[in-house]
Amino acid sequence: MVTRVFVYGTLMNGECNHHWMRGAVFLGATRSAPQFSLWSLSTYPVLCLAGKGSVYGEVYRISAQKLRQLDLLEEYPRYYHRARLRTRFGVAWFYYQLQPPPGSHRLPGGNWRRRGMRPLRRDGFESVAAHQGLCDLA
Repeated sequence: MVTRVFVYGTLMNGECNHHWMRGAVFLGATRSAPQFSLWSLSTYPVLCLAGKGSVYGEVYRISAQKLRQLDLLEEYPRYYHRARLRTRFGVAWFYYQLQPPPGSHRLPGGNWRRRGMRPLRRDGFESVAAHQGLCDLA
């Protein structure tokens, strides 16, 4: 069985977990309908159903075996839920949570790649680059 998946964070091309997409066929970049919110836990994002924003991501054609591998990575169904989303490349699976996780902050543009700097404390910022290498732990 062949299916599609919409990825919006560390699984995207150039991101630290993209190696999990080995064997997948890139169909293209797209934005979701304006019905979500995207949150950052510094090392990875969480898409939530509650919201009115679009989320930027990539759509890939994958096998059923690859979907099962992604389910393991995303700890589905314990940590993330999975549902289908209409994209310009057809219906694709995506991973989400019902509520933003504690300690997360909202990414107003809905684009993980534009996360830039994140607040560390009132008087300073910490670069996201300081957290590189932690992707597979998330």
